[in-house]
Amino acid sequence: MSFGITWGQGSGPWFTAKEVGLKIWQISDHGSDNIYLVEGKKKAMLIDNGLGSADLVSYIKTLSTKPLIVVITHGHPDHAGSDYQFEEVYIHPADAESAKAFNRPDTRAASAKTMQGANAPAENEIYKGQVYETKLLPVKEGQVFNIGGRKMEVMETPGHTPGGISVLDVKNKILFTGDNNNSLVWLFLLNCLPLNKYLVTLEKQKARISEFTTIMPGHGPAMSSDFINDQIECVKGILNGTLERKEYKSFAGNALISTYGKASVTFNPDNL
Repeated sequence: MSFGITWGQGSGPWFTAKEVGLKIWQISDHGSDNIYLVEGKKKAMLIDNGLGSADLVSYIKTLSTKPLIVVITHGHPDHAGSDYQFEEVYIHPADAESAKAFNRPDTRAASAKTMQGANAPAENEIYKGQVYETKLLPVKEGQVFNIGGRKMEVMETPGHTPGGISVLDVKNKILFTGDNNNSLVWLFLLNCLPLNKYLVTLEKQKARISEFTTIMPGHGPAMSSDFINDQIECVKGILNGTLERKEYKSFAGNALISTYGKASVTFNPDNL
């Protein structure tokens, strides 16, 4: 989850897409989150699947008809909410139960009410296709999906959730990061890891920064890989007490927030 974005964009098609790289589409889930479709010569990979309010399956087919692999960066409802539309989904085991919980009809409806409100989908936008008892398949550090001339490597990036992952498009040096590297990262939710553990994840990414030039986040536009440096300094400044702390309020609860450069982190002062 993330805050500081607009939940919904009013009338118009639920999904819109723009090509942000070679055979890479950034799909807007009605303004709520980013879904990414990456096409190789043999298969395509869907990275995250949004809130689950509308017919994502049909929309994907307008962009690519290649066999589809679905990989989820973490188990929150705005990233794993459409799991029920797919027969199989890859997710880190530490986030599997969370994803299952958010794909029950009652929790899906509650998420829609909280996150979309008046911008909930119109009748003709609601998903009416096959509903699956989705099989959740595990992913782990270093796992590689070869989709045809394009290798997609899993990087474990816990912090925002215990089972957070990023996906590296090896050849094209692009890292898809879910909510790990947003301009605003939430680290105050109940299942977030302590801030010092999140710092380990950021430093792990920095150690591999020569392998990617671009970050494709779960919310907001693409960023340069050196954004991670601002994130590291932000977290260090929180931990050592050198950064200003301000109150932060959201629909998911209240927290504190600090900013360094282009990076902001919200946190629970009792979970550092």
